[in-house]
Amino acid sequence: MTRLPLALITAALALAACTSGEDAAPGSADTDATTVPTMPAAAAEPPDRGAKLQGLIEAWATENDPVGVAAAARFPDGETWLGGAGLADRERGIPVNPADRFEIASITKTFMSALTLRLAEEGLIRLDEPIGQYLPSFPASDEITVRHLLGHRAGVFDPVSELVSDREGPPDPHKVFKPDQLLAAAAAGTPVFPPGSTHDYSNANYWVLAVVLERATGRNIGPLLDRWMLEPLGLRDTSLFDSSLPEIEIVNAYKDLDLDGAEDALGTQPLPGFVTPAWTAGGMISTAGDLVTFLNGLFAGDLLTEASLDEMLDVSSGGGSYALGIYGTSGLWGHDGGIDGYLSAAFHDPQTAVTVAVLTNRFGPEAPQADALAVRLAALANQVAD
Repeated sequence: MTRLPLALITAALALAACTSGEDAAPGSADTDATTVPTMPAAAAEPPDRGAKLQGLIEAWATENDPVGVAAAARFPDGETWLGGAGLADRERGIPVNPADRFEIASITKTFMSALTLRLAEEGLIRLDEPIGQYLPSFPASDEITVRHLLGHRAGVFDPVSELVSDREGPPDPHKVFKPDQLLAAAAAGTPVFPPGSTHDYSNANYWVLAVVLERATGRNIGPLLDRWMLEPLGLRDTSLFDSSLPEIEIVNAYKDLDLDGAEDALGTQPLPGFVTPAWTAGGMISTAGDLVTFLNGLFAGDLLTEASLDEMLDVSSGGGSYALGIYGTSGLWGHDGGIDGYLSAAFHDPQTAVTVAVLTNRFGPEAPQADALAVRLAALANQVAD
């Protein structure tokens, strides 16, 4: 649910193809026979761009075995490549399907930020109004604005480490945390700093944001995301997890769940004890293909006006390279995420319109970083885009 540091990895991907053929022997000078020359062997066509991207993720999965990865890249011409490598289920040897659903963790914040900007366009919320009219009893609610929440400048106490802690043994993976519990836990803590004075990443900002949006619109946050973000782009495999709705299947994932030093399979259903405390800060489920469709649509103007997108990308409203639910790195814009069993990253290059997403099913100190692979994938996709 928290952002992970972006590792800087450089790699060279060399692909070559060559053929050779022997020249036909000339006809004998002292005969009348006619010699038909042999046609030279046709040169092998170079690998297509999809094959090059597939080669990258397969090499990465092999290097970081055991890990499973689903990836996607959308090119400026509208073509989308989907790829998978490694295993979705180690015990049964089932490979990752590129269309598998994963928990996407903090990439959820980008969806939530875009939703908020869209609701502001509709006149249903204002970015710079205090949240006190919606949450009058919340600490400093007369000073915290919606923009503060989006940019992690609200000073809201983040109780995640207390809610999901392994200090007294493995946490209960089946416990369901309700939104009002999350809000109460955030309100119970001492604010970290005066609103607007600095930037500090806090998942609780996006819980508070969700409640504000629900009270401003009179609708639950899941249907709001569906109406304004998912349905316009046809994102049928993306949703905010809700323990009251029918179960959906996700790719198996691995983490040391019982703290015995060995990675455990978490199964193919979301575990409420890990997903519900993430909620609107990191509780969405999606596919690599849906993520590139979302980010591309966001930057193409399918969800927001240009003015709203400019506000979303304004780092002065956040801190460092972080803007409103999105950050910049290596010339790319997007977000990464980590939640029990899963690491994820999705980035868009605004200069070339290349968009990439990487989803992996391993979490822990030894797990390879999805954001580093996503940056490499974007670089390669830009190279082969033409």
